[in-house]
Amino acid sequence: MKPKVYRISAFPLNLILLPGEEIPLRIFEPRYKQLIEECLESKLPFGIPYMNNGKIDEIGSEVEVVKLVGRNANDDMVIMVRGKSLFRTIDYFPVLPNKLYGATVSEPLNIDFTTTNPELAVKVKTLKLNLSSEFGTLITGVGINMLDIARAIMLKSDEKYKLLSLQSNEAREQFMLNQLKFVEIIRKQELRLENNFQLN
Repeated sequence: MKPKVYRISAFPLNLILLPGEEIPLRIFEPRYKQLIEECLESKLPFGIPYMNNGKIDEIGSEVEVVKLVGRNANDDMVIMVRGKSLFRTIDYFPVLPNKLYGATVSEPLNIDFTTTNPELAVKVKTLKLNLSSEFGTLITGVGINMLDIARAIMLKSDEKYKLLSLQSNEAREQFMLNQLKFVEIIRKQELRLENNFQLN
């Protein structure tokens, strides 16, 4: 179990990565090359504090390096990273002693994103969202994890941050309901355009 407060090496980006999400990252700055080299060697995770308008915001993602995709002649790297967990930043140090990179002092973001909202469940089923690699569109258990929905509809980082920042479960449910309604409208428009194209 993660301690209540812990330090984690930091690579600030305008990015929120939810648990289970994977993306490639290009590493070209010397400080972050050093960080990733150490993560590859030690198999330790690192933190991505969310940067908003050049400032470190409160919430960040703890990620692990899944694999080194490749390097070029300048030793720039492309790596694949996967979200592990989310944290709340307490403090940020731009540079650590004897390192080129910095770190955050953080605490785990302990929020239960489970919902039993029937309207959300209906929208998830209507849209046939693939909520997990194991169960696909099937809703199992007593509730749905709103982070699984956010991942399935590919929310942008600023939208994820908004969801993670909301203080009540009711507010989070309403936010996700609005997002699902928007996805539903987009899908209906795409279907209408497709049908019109076929008729022509």
